[in-house]
Amino acid sequence: MTRLLLAALLSLSVPALAQSDDDAPIPYEDDGGENKAAPKKIKRHRDTLREEEEEEQEREETLAHLDDPNVGVGGEFLGGLMLLESSKGAGTEPRFMYGVRVTWEWGRLIPDEYLREMFFADVAWQYTWYRDGTDQVYTDTNYHYFTVAPAVAVPFGKSFMSGYAQLGVGFNYTASSQYTNQDRVDISGTKFLFQYGIGIRGRPAVIADGSVRITFRVELTRFLRGYMSDTFIGAGVGVLF
Repeated sequence: MTRLLLAALLSLSVPALAQSDDDAPIPYEDDGGENKAAPKKIKRHRDTLREEEEEEQEREETLAHLDDPNVGVGGEFLGGLMLLESSKGAGTEPRFMYGVRVTWEWGRLIPDEYLREMFFADVAWQYTWYRDGTDQVYTDTNYHYFTVAPAVAVPFGKSFMSGYAQLGVGFNYTASSQYTNQDRVDISGTKFLFQYGIGIRGRPAVIADGSVRITFRVELTRFLRGYMSDTFIGAGVGVLF
């Protein structure tokens, strides 16, 4: 009898225990997965923000040249010593030379901040003269140099100074007048001209936004006209807008 009662109690307790196990909350295995995914989402968000900031910075740099108040066009007066090669094979004839030139900083068309400061070109006219002979018989010769010369400049850090090298072409117009007592004979001619040289150039700003600048330079330039070679050592000063 006792055994029957124990068996009945056991048969009733087993379903109750099973039911109590079924009612217990089932743990979610992916709770830990969500906790691990949270840092990844934060990292992806930070990477997205960083990429957006970099794109915005690149966009600003690309469009910076459109906001440049300085157009890059200006003019200069120049003067200095011209060493004319003597046609008589007597070395050089030192003479004063002066002229004017127009400068265009065409590198400002380039979006890159560094490259846009490197390139410019000059269109120049320079003049000198020479007299040879005696009081009764002499020759007056006038030399006109017309050149177009692109240049590449290398800025000195963040300063307004730079060094440059230049190559150009043009022509030399020479007009001579030969005087013999009261007689005069005029002779003129044109020769192809090749120019090359180096120099140091400065562009300090006059106005804070840089829309107006003073330009100055010191230069050493060679002119090849036919079989003759002339050397110019001089300086220039002007304004750049």
